[in-house]
Amino acid sequence: MVWYTRAVAMALVLVGCSSGGRDEDTDGVLTSTVPSSSTVATDVSAGTTEAPTTEPPTSAPATTEVCPVGTLDCPCLPGELCDGSLVCVEGACVEATGTTGSTSGATTVEPGTSTGDDTTGAVMAMCGDMMPAPGELCYAPAKALGMGAGPVAVALTDLNKDGHLDIVSVNNTSNNLTIRLGEGTGAFKALSALAAGMGPYAIATPDINNDTAPDLVAGNYGSSNLSIYLNNGVGMMIGQPAIAAGMNPRAMATANVNKDDYDDIFVANWGGADVGVFIGDGIGYPNPAAVGAGTNPSSVAIGDVNGDGKLDLAVANYGASTIGVSLGNGLGNFGPATASPVGGQGYNLALADISGDGKLDAVVTVPAQNSVYLLQGNGLGGFGGAIPYPSGMDPLGLVVVDLTGDGDVDVGVTNRATGMVSVLQGDGAGGLGAPESFMVGMMPFALAAGDLNEDGVPDLVTANNGDSTVSVLVSAP
Repeated sequence: MVWYTRAVAMALVLVGCSSGGRDEDTDGVLTSTVPSSSTVATDVSAGTTEAPTTEPPTSAPATTEVCPVGTLDCPCLPGELCDGSLVCVEGACVEATGTTGSTSGATTVEPGTSTGDDTTGAVMAMCGDMMPAPGELCYAPAKALGMGAGPVAVALTDLNKDGHLDIVSVNNTSNNLTIRLGEGTGAFKALSALAAGMGPYAIATPDINNDTAPDLVAGNYGSSNLSIYLNNGVGMMIGQPAIAAGMNPRAMATANVNKDDYDDIFVANWGGADVGVFIGDGIGYPNPAAVGAGTNPSSVAIGDVNGDGKLDLAVANYGASTIGVSLGNGLGNFGPATASPVGGQGYNLALADISGDGKLDAVVTVPAQNSVYLLQGNGLGGFGGAIPYPSGMDPLGLVVVDLTGDGDVDVGVTNRATGMVSVLQGDGAGGLGAPESFMVGMMPFALAAGDLNEDGVPDLVTANNGDSTVSVLVSAP
């Protein structure tokens, strides 16, 4: 039987059967046996979840002949696949269109439709029926891939230009980058490694020389420099001389801010209270500059914050509990930073139009408050109205993307303390839903999103510092 994992608010539900406890294999599948409870879990940070209750069908279609399993009006168990477009509802395979009700909580009805007696023609969202539906959030159990020691950052990019996304892990303890080439199915090939500087902490994938092949840049926290690797066009990475960065580079972003042919790099320097600006010339980064930031900048993002068509610089200042914004002039220069209060020590930052008003908003993880903060952009270069949303215990890694195919931006975070990924679905009007959680590896630091199995639905990858793996959560609609 195929296993599928479906998220519910603040609880983990496994649809299928369990054969034992949690099992980790560096190239295997991460599963979990969830203890049963008479009370629904309401706080994933407490480490308690509710086991699903799966009951046999209360009745089967009356017949004097054998009813083939999986066919129309024949018996099925909740979570089993029926033939073709049929779905298992109340113990029988029925047409997906125009059905109502649910099967022991394993299905949901498309938002905006009724769960009563009227039939609106809506397609029911059910994990494992191979039919993506708007608002559906389904992943197969996490698969653990062995990487280097102490991964703290992860990136997805097509290094060898075969059309499949590959995984790059930044390993703080083993001082290297490790790569697994993707096969386009959610599976990955053997491990390869690149030596980095001391204590690498960040990764960027710019196209330095405009040859359409992504290159790699690692920010080395311990040695305060950048390791650069040029792509030969088919995925072979060739090391270049390291270049000096600011003090303790902690995070990086890539963008083409001056609209030439080359990508530029931005480095948040934790110890230097600044952001390094590296404007590319197709060969390297000859004249780096620094833009002032707040105390302990831990994340950097690039976007047009004031709507003038020029890219601006936004920084999460962990020590100052602020977001700093430096407006760009379109030539690679940035003005002095203006600060917007977050409401807590923000660790990771992303920019996106969460409220659907055409203005970029900011999302920040605040680990100490077990929350993400949403700050609405004013379209003039600032942010206000910081609103906290519970996101599971100790959120660090962050992605802001439509994960459910409903056209609204969602927020995904890693929960370092509980070994979970939590997804907060956006409502398209500036609100976020309750966290829906999935088990990954130990102490997940970072998160990336991309379509690894090429089914049109984003998948998730975490860098698990606690067990030196990355976890791959492949979508299972």
